[in-house]
Order: sequence, then C-alpha cells, then structure tokens
Amino acid sequence: MDEPEPAEGWPEGPLSADEAVELFEEREGVVAVWAMQHDDGVRSSVVPADAPEDAVVDVVLETTAAFEMYSYSRGQWMDYGTQRKDDEDAPSMAGTLDSYEVLAGESASF
Repeated sequence: MDEPEPAEGWPEGPLSADEAVELFEEREGVVAVWAMQHDDGVRSSVVPADAPEDAVVDVVLETTAAFEMYSYSRGQWMDYGTQRKDDEDAPSMAGTLDSYEVLAGESASF
C-alpha cells in the first residue's frame, strides 16, 4: 500500500456515527461502511476534545470491487488507498476488518 495522502472532500474533523452512515447513502457503489471501534486509550489520543461523542476516526468503504480505507490522523482525514477484491496478492481484509463493525449496508465479502 502507498503512503497515505490527505483525503479530498472529507470534513475537517472526525465523523459522527450518523455522518459515517451517510457515506453509504451518498457515495455511489458503496455496499457497506465499516468503522473501527477503538478502546478508550486510543480514543483519548486520537479523538479531539470537540469531536462528537460517537466519533468515528477509521472508516473502510466497501464497494463491490474494493475496500477504500480512510483514517483521521493529526487533524485531517487521510486516504490509505484502495485494496481491490480481485487482487490475489493482497492480504485478506478479514483480519483487518475483524476490529471493525458495519455501520451501514451489508458486506459483500464477510
């Protein structure tokens, strides 16, 4: 995977759970929105004090063809790239998504 780049078109701060669900409704081709559920220790170091109580800072948008990965880090959303589902050389997303939950839609993979 390439180095992350600033994500274009994302808000300035973490998403609320409702805003993460809206990604499912607003983005064409998304079949599921996954969000990582961080423990309190991680949340306290990543989530700004003025963020929504249900702040989401790690999101995977699943489409029929790929997984698009985004993370809120150092005050901005970063695009961690896309892993195509048909890439036989890529590691399985099952292990990564084990620490995530589906907020909207239904996974076409797991």
